[in-house]
Amino acid sequence: MKRRKAFKIFLGTSLVTATGMMTLPLNSCHKKECNRTGRKFRFAFFTDVHLFRNNERNSHIGFQRALDDVLPKEIDFILFGGDNIDAYRLEETEAEVLYKWFKKEVNKRGIEAHYTIGNHDVYYTPIDREVDPNGYRLHEKYFGALNHSFDHKGIHFIVLNSVIQNSSGFCVGNEQLRWLEEDLKKTGSQTPVVVSMHVPIQSLYYPAVEGKIVTTDMITDFKQVWDCLEQYNVKMILQGHQHLHEELLVKNMHFLTGGAVCGNWWAAGDFQKTEKGYLLIDVDENNDFSWEYISFEKGK
Repeated sequence: MKRRKAFKIFLGTSLVTATGMMTLPLNSCHKKECNRTGRKFRFAFFTDVHLFRNNERNSHIGFQRALDDVLPKEIDFILFGGDNIDAYRLEETEAEVLYKWFKKEVNKRGIEAHYTIGNHDVYYTPIDREVDPNGYRLHEKYFGALNHSFDHKGIHFIVLNSVIQNSSGFCVGNEQLRWLEEDLKKTGSQTPVVVSMHVPIQSLYYPAVEGKIVTTDMITDFKQVWDCLEQYNVKMILQGHQHLHEELLVKNMHFLTGGAVCGNWWAAGDFQKTEKGYLLIDVDENNDFSWEYISFEKGK
């Protein structure tokens, strides 16, 4: 999506705009030009890379280009938003090759990285389901814990596993929700918080793309998670899965769906007017946030 023509929908303020730069509530702002007090740090949100086996659809080359595009932008780290690889229906050895290659490409550029799991990262046919019933083992081996948190220069980051399956779809689940509550209690109500999850809490994908309202492809326990987060100083919730660049402001909470590095699954052109890209996010000395969607392969 072109940087200055992103379509923004702000629920709760009854404001819809398609142009320009805007200062938002919560001491947050949309464009990096809003940042007036000096940048404290910058990070990138890369979601939906969809690395395919054997460089299918030139996915390996495209990922390398995305990494090389962000490298000179002085980021402290990349936060990956899930669907990093595409493990659907692969043999375990094939899936592991993708994990190894992905991690190697990030590491050889000296980029610090944190990883969120997506539904395509799940290895669905593990040899021994008693050992790996959910297909999480390869993600944990190469990318780390499914849900975890870390602190960076005064900001608390929380990574959630939102691809747990229940009878109705994806969810965070009660056990992880209890972990989230405890983590936030330890963090306190004053510390700024950023949350990363793959399947969104909220999205307008289906109304915008298909003209209907459905709960598919949002977590089923969104209300419980939202109520938990609302008590704290959550600056933004970073989401993936939809391949759209989408920005919602609801009840003073920002939901940013980060497009897709792969765009239309590495096909040429955009996906529903969102080009291949990633979010570049700045945090200033006052812990104000600003962000921009970067299209690294416009029109390709």
